[in-house]
Amino acid sequence: MPYLGAVAEEKPKIFEGGRDMVLSLGVTVLMMLVVVGATGLCTINPEETDYARSNPVDSRTFIDLESRTTDTPLRHPDVPEGWSPNSARRTSLAGQSAAVVGWVTAQDGFVQAAQTSVELEDALKNYDGNYRGERSTIDVDGTPVQVYASDERGVRELWGFDLGDARVILTGSASEDDFRTLVRAFRAAAPLARP
Repeated sequence: MPYLGAVAEEKPKIFEGGRDMVLSLGVTVLMMLVVVGATGLCTINPEETDYARSNPVDSRTFIDLESRTTDTPLRHPDVPEGWSPNSARRTSLAGQSAAVVGWVTAQDGFVQAAQTSVELEDALKNYDGNYRGERSTIDVDGTPVQVYASDERGVRELWGFDLGDARVILTGSASEDDFRTLVRAFRAAAPLARP
């Protein structure tokens, strides 16, 4: 039977102790940071909005294309100067498709709007997997807006209103004034003509 001490001596140096393993891991992480940092595709400040402003999405084209594939009459609101569209996507809301566009506001807030044909209460209750209860109804120039909120940390409140032929759900981190501005913009916008 071989001597066990001789087997231990044959191990590679990297497996001899925890200190060597930590040093090896440290070198690997440092090399990864250098390589990723050199690409310029990462940022130190994720809250920076300059990138979103300098690379806006074409929200008008997105809404126009979406209006051709859905029965929901979609609108492209005229937002104030200084707002920049930074996201556009299709999602499922209470089992129906919804067009979602988001903007960085002039005050560096963020607000996004989902347009759907789902009934307002169903859209608000089934917006995502988070529970929100109805908190209040506010009036924005004659438009009743239902506000749903949660006591859970990190769950953003929802503002929902009915345009008659479509419903709009707003959410984001923008100020109440920005939310009110977007409600007014949707009320003033006409549905896009469908081919």
